[in-house]
Amino acid sequence: MRLRSHTSIFFLVVLAYIGSVTSIHAQAGKAEVTGEVRDQNSALVAQARVTATEVTTGQTYSATGTATGDYTITNLKPGTYNVAVEASGFKRFVREGVRLATGERVRVDVELQPGALSESVTVTQDASLLRTESGSLGQVIHNRKIVDIPLNGRNFLSLVTLSAGVAQPPPTTAGPAFPRINGGRPRTNEYLFDGISVLQPEPGQVAFFPIVEAIQEFKVEVNSPSAEFGRFNGGVVNLTTKSGTNDFHGSAFEFLRNERLNARNLFAPAAAGNPNKPVFRRNQFGFVVGGPIIKDKTFFFGDYQGTRQLLSRVRISTVPTLAQRSGNFSSSLGALLFLQSNGSISTTVTANPVNVIDTNGNTIQARVGQIFRPSDHRAYAGNLIPTNTFDPVAASLFQRYPLPTSTGSANNFTRIGNEPDNQDQFDVRLDHRFSPNNQAFGRVSYAKDITSPVTPLPDGSGNITAGITGRPILAPYQLPETMCTCSIRAC
Repeated sequence: MRLRSHTSIFFLVVLAYIGSVTSIHAQAGKAEVTGEVRDQNSALVAQARVTATEVTTGQTYSATGTATGDYTITNLKPGTYNVAVEASGFKRFVREGVRLATGERVRVDVELQPGALSESVTVTQDASLLRTESGSLGQVIHNRKIVDIPLNGRNFLSLVTLSAGVAQPPPTTAGPAFPRINGGRPRTNEYLFDGISVLQPEPGQVAFFPIVEAIQEFKVEVNSPSAEFGRFNGGVVNLTTKSGTNDFHGSAFEFLRNERLNARNLFAPAAAGNPNKPVFRRNQFGFVVGGPIIKDKTFFFGDYQGTRQLLSRVRISTVPTLAQRSGNFSSSLGALLFLQSNGSISTTVTANPVNVIDTNGNTIQARVGQIFRPSDHRAYAGNLIPTNTFDPVAASLFQRYPLPTSTGSANNFTRIGNEPDNQDQFDVRLDHRFSPNNQAFGRVSYAKDITSPVTPLPDGSGNITAGITGRPILAPYQLPETMCTCSIRAC
């Protein structure tokens, strides 16, 4: 059987003006900087001009302070910024190296010194680690940890447990299990990629997982998130993907697993019939690349990852025994049956045995597993069914079952097969700056997964833990999904 899954996620950010300038912010995946502007006597400075410049792209974001000296710049991409403040009669103030993380609101208060604007005061210091502008509890996992920590299957979900208040159930054969955040059930968490939900409400799964090298960072909100979050009662995993910068950057990778590099299982020693180690081969390869299209204005970022996996699977099932194929079901006979005082029949011994007539005309005591002839309801003598009386449908069904590989009437057939799983996914992201206060970005993500599960029976039928399988009659199973959203930003 062949299972094919396609997932395409389209993110579109559109800029629009309707009458006066309006703004709709997808704030969940963005950061903010706020603060007060004062002079050396702690008096508030009104109408100060504040500019935040992103170091890697040179893009600037500006705002004008209020009459009470407050300022706020919203919808900033996570990254490192230089914050500059100018006001008439004061020296220009620059705060370099202010780190803004996903979903954070950082406070940077400024004290201006009297002087001319041609003079400048530069401070190289990150913002305070104490976040006083929000009551939410969470932790940011930065890109360095995401890339450097080994991940089985290269799924970032295992790193969510680096945050306090997160527990993760044991992994499954499909990969890492979904975490429990702040005591909530795994399927009640929210997952946001670039501020957009990728959660499938039923069955509570995530549409796709980004390539590790394409993740800028993610934040785990474990308690008291702000108002822009909702639709969940567990926690929030708020992830931001990388964008291009003013410099070209790229890398290629391949991760390899092979049974030749593995030690043999202590409890599965080599045998004459199976001298080789179980097949376990996984190759994950790909690349990331990003850079400028127009310096300080338009940037691109792209990534690709392919996975080629081949695993040896053991399927154990029950098939008819050799005796049963010839009509001998005597092994199915169990304990004798007795009539109980309440009229029921069970194996509890009483003075009233349950007697029946067999196909030879003899009176016998009925037993558990007794088979009766449909035409006259007589018990087959010795539970032996003549093969020439087999129903044609049942006889044909017998032929679909393989011969048992071991003795016994249960779990008597073992099948070993190699299960391929081929995956391909890519992302393409474009960021464009229309003006100092107007910008847009778009990202297309595509994921494809084709697998052929090893079924319990050679003809492709049987039950496996992932669901019911069978020989496909129509086209291979396909799951297309498209998600579209719009976010407008205008300042």
